[in-house]
Amino acid sequence: MLDKPVLLVTHSMRVPRDFISTTLRARGYATHWVRPFLGQPLPAPDPDAYAGAVFYGGPQLLSEIDKDPYLHDELAWIRAFVDAGGRYLGLCLGGQLLSMAYGGDVYQREDGVREVGYYDLHPTQAGIASGYFSKSPMLVYHWHREGIRLPSGVDTLASSDYFPNQAFSISETALGTQFHPEITDAMIRLWSAHAPADRDKEPGTQPRETHLDGYVKHQATVQQWAGSMLDRLGFEAQPQA
Repeated sequence: MLDKPVLLVTHSMRVPRDFISTTLRARGYATHWVRPFLGQPLPAPDPDAYAGAVFYGGPQLLSEIDKDPYLHDELAWIRAFVDAGGRYLGLCLGGQLLSMAYGGDVYQREDGVREVGYYDLHPTQAGIASGYFSKSPMLVYHWHREGIRLPSGVDTLASSDYFPNQAFSISETALGTQFHPEITDAMIRLWSAHAPADRDKEPGTQPRETHLDGYVKHQATVQQWAGSMLDRLGFEAQPQA
């Protein structure tokens, strides 16, 4: 696996220096970034060519997927790659794509509540049994208005008060999350600067200072979890030559 890169698919102009990709490189993996929304083609969905794939979030809405037709190609790619045994991690939009690739869907709450900021994450019994989560809740970073409807027969591994499906696995090597464990100090400063000021119009959006304070208080715990999650998913540190 040492000679195989990890495919990283982003849905925004800025290629993030995020915790997940940084950790993968520190563990000895080469990384290969692709931005399909710019017309960059996805490679063949071949687990023999890639140690795994990480699909990130973005501003796209899967409820309006026909506005972004390349997302249909991503759905087909994810299904083929995971069915072939590929390691897959989907973050926010990437998690929604994993669910939809297997028959799930997305939705928006009728009351308009979204999660933007730090919210409690509650592991389920299935999540504890999976090895991805302990019994302890933790606060994690969110930025989404659409939630995940899981495919039939797929268990929720963690939930929040507003959106019950926060983490799930399709296989032993395919995990999706609704939250953002990849966030870093630089990322949260950039993202939170765009937090809407009128929270009455966007209920569930926390003020910018809450984002920054939450990062200081909670991100060490989240990053510890993320490192263990990568181990559990099979992205262990690679032996040095």
